Amino acid sequence: MKGTYVSMQPQYQYQQPYPVQGGYAPPQRTEDSVGSWMLTIFLLGIPVVGFIYVLILAFGADTGAKKNYARATLIWMAIGIVISTIILVIMLASGAAFFNFYVGSSSPSSSL
Repeated sequence: MKGTYVSMQPQYQYQQPYPVQGGYAPPQRTEDSVGSWMLTIFLLGIPVVGFIYVLILAFGADTGAKKNYARATLIWMAIGIVISTIILVIMLASGAAFFNFYVGSSSPSSSL
């Protein structure tokens, strides 16, 4: 190996863009503008419209940041529903116990 120099740097090759055949071109990725994100956040703030819009963004054909954001929002919504349901069940159970304790223990006094 004397006198042989091996470069440890990666070798990059220039790749020409592939030709468009059959009228198909790969989709061009454009970054969403600030106005687009403002509209998205505004629509998400409207109760029913926001939920429908999240579903459209999450399961629609669009790829990119908004699709991932919508999927994350749906996951947080599901977590919130589960936690709210657990809290509701605990509150109903404690309310029923409270009601049974005070209503069931107080019997009318017969000594008047």
